[in-house]
Amino acid sequence: MDNVFLNEALKRLLNLPTHPVAVKYIETFDEDVEWELADLGFYRPRNPVNLCQGVGLARHHGRKVLLAAEDMACIIGAAAGGLHPFDKTLASGEIGVKDGIRCNPELCREMFETLPRIEHGEVEAVAFAPLKEMPLEFDQVILYGTPLEMLKVITAYLYDREARLDMSTCAKYGVCVEGMASCYNSGELTVGFPCRGERVSSMVQDHEIYVTIPAEHLEAVVEGLEATKHLLPSPMPFGGVDQEPTFLPDYYLTEESKGRMGRKVRS
Repeated sequence: MDNVFLNEALKRLLNLPTHPVAVKYIETFDEDVEWELADLGFYRPRNPVNLCQGVGLARHHGRKVLLAAEDMACIIGAAAGGLHPFDKTLASGEIGVKDGIRCNPELCREMFETLPRIEHGEVEAVAFAPLKEMPLEFDQVILYGTPLEMLKVITAYLYDREARLDMSTCAKYGVCVEGMASCYNSGELTVGFPCRGERVSSMVQDHEIYVTIPAEHLEAVVEGLEATKHLLPSPMPFGGVDQEPTFLPDYYLTEESKGRMGRKVRS
């Protein structure tokens, strides 16, 4: 499956209003690499930006974006993406204390110690592009959508893999930490909640959540979406909230409810 096919399949099966975003982690970055990427249509913003803005520029505006360490504004995203050392300020949890994210400094320190992050030095730049236009061999794809749309993706991911998906969140930071870095480290799909920074600077809407999919699993996710599309139709037809759930098959019903609903009761 090529990028265009995968992109169109995702948009068709999920009814996504914005671009799926492909992410490439660049291990060695210098002026020659920058010019090579410029020839492929990638640009570096004039001003410092957040890592999540790279996602937003590709998702909403169809831009090919290249971010190196000196392009980073937010220290959290920079550290999550491997573009800034996890220094004493971060390790101490001082930022969490100033934000008031936990009730005491010790919890703030513990929260920061457990934040997913790419080791500093492993990555020297990050490239973002709409999936259908990504000219590089990418590492991840990020999707934003409604909880229903992202539930479909998770169902598809699990279809031929696992019984359950484990997830973890600090409930403070978004796609840079709980999406990109967590997926990079685990090699597994991650699901998370957009943070304040994403909402302010990357045009994330109140109803949206995200998933980050490792590139090697993307084709299987598309196949899983096809195989499970009958389970969660969109738009979802509503039944009366005070009526009998007549859509449930017999094997979901209690024996008492079968009798009351006129179904065959096991003898």
